[in-house]
Amino acid sequence: MNKPFWQLFVAFIFAVLACSANAQSHPGPTAPVQGTLVARSNSTPAPGLTVFLIHPVLGRSAPSYSDAYGRFGWRAIPVRPEPYYIEVYWGKNLIFRQSVRVAGPLAMPPIFL
Repeated sequence: MNKPFWQLFVAFIFAVLACSANAQSHPGPTAPVQGTLVARSNSTPAPGLTVFLIHPVLGRSAPSYSDAYGRFGWRAIPVRPEPYYIEVYWGKNLIFRQSVRVAGPLAMPPIFL
């Protein structure tokens, strides 16, 4: 076999191992989490903001970006007894932070910014 084939094969194996290790690092149930960002000044949706969930043990979630209607969310956040923190960023500036519990599927009330 030629060298490029083996390089691709080894890269594939490492990718599979990394994915399986990541999946095993958060065993247990997951739940969808969703919410809406609203401008406090005129009660209109706040699109284009970056939202994270931060957990003291699990760390930072993948980013979610608010859409044209201010909606954001994740499909599978690990259900944990400790609270998460929801953080909203405008560019690199933190503009909102609040504690939130994920005990099951969560539809948060609107967040006014």
